[in-house]
Amino acid sequence: MNRLIFGTIILMCACSGPEKEKSTVYSVEELRHAKGFHFETKENQRYLVIDEPWPKATKPIRYLLDKAPKKIVCTSTSHLPFFEMLGEEKLVIGFPNLNYISSEVFLKQAEQGLLTDLGPDGSMNMELLLGINPDAVIAFDMGGESKTLDKIQEAGIPVYYNSDFLEQSPLGRAEWIKFFGALLNKEKEADSIFSEIEKEYLRVKKLASTAENKSSILSGVVYGDTWFLPGGNNWAATFFSNAGAAYLWDSDTTSGWLELSFEAVYEKGNDAEYWIGTSTLNSKDEMLGQDSRYSSFKAFEQDKVFNYSKKRGPNGGYDFFESGYSRPDLVLSDLVKIVHPELLPDYQTVYFQKLQ
Repeated sequence: MNRLIFGTIILMCACSGPEKEKSTVYSVEELRHAKGFHFETKENQRYLVIDEPWPKATKPIRYLLDKAPKKIVCTSTSHLPFFEMLGEEKLVIGFPNLNYISSEVFLKQAEQGLLTDLGPDGSMNMELLLGINPDAVIAFDMGGESKTLDKIQEAGIPVYYNSDFLEQSPLGRAEWIKFFGALLNKEKEADSIFSEIEKEYLRVKKLASTAENKSSILSGVVYGDTWFLPGGNNWAATFFSNAGAAYLWDSDTTSGWLELSFEAVYEKGNDAEYWIGTSTLNSKDEMLGQDSRYSSFKAFEQDKVFNYSKKRGPNGGYDFFESGYSRPDLVLSDLVKIVHPELLPDYQTVYFQKLQ
């Protein structure tokens, strides 16, 4: 729901690599926040190890870091900001469905013919892919099954699994810039950039902890008969907590999404002070058009409904799902500005805005 899901690229790779060795000959480099990957060194050779390349994967994948790819295909908009941050956006030569992209830099590259659209959502044109002949494809796998990645690897194109979406902390996900830094031979730059983001995030988090009151937060909307909202260990719930707010489902242990009835959410969230995150509904009229019962919530009545729709691409894509994952410091600042505006009086939100 909250990232570009490239249908047939979502699959389990048959060549999952060797199981992580238990031998002590490997020197392991730990990361500060990310749990899904690490680095290992053996006999002067350095490896990037993806510990859980897809949900519930039983074996890690180890990549030898020897030669940086010069032509890359990405499969998620959340990969793109890291290339911009590292000054290597021109390495990206292909992407499935350019309509999802919000970045002006990458859209300009597409206009100049430097970024190839590899097919509509849910497919990848193998003929086009082979035509641009990338050195690598950066993919993600939600645990589905398809032959697409197998075909790519059979064609001799390395596939690098990026499972940043499995991280449960905002800083853990942002630290995946080091995944890209390692691939692009820009590790020092990646570490420096992340350190600045981390420093600012922790500063704002500490500032939010000084707030006297913790405003209650409701999130999500109804689809069909089901209300989807973040679980208590979800990435979004962590943001709410770090912003000095009280997410009403913070005691839940789910890291994914909760699926509840309207009645269950209303019973618990009717008096929530803020409603933050309304999916693709970007006005109060749109919300009422979907379900008139929304008007009964206190946050709706008091005009305290916010969504991440302030920055959108020319084709409607939400920049929040493109650059927000790499800039948790900005997302947190946005949320603090909403629930504790007195703490950031001069700050202007980047992603979130109040619905009219």
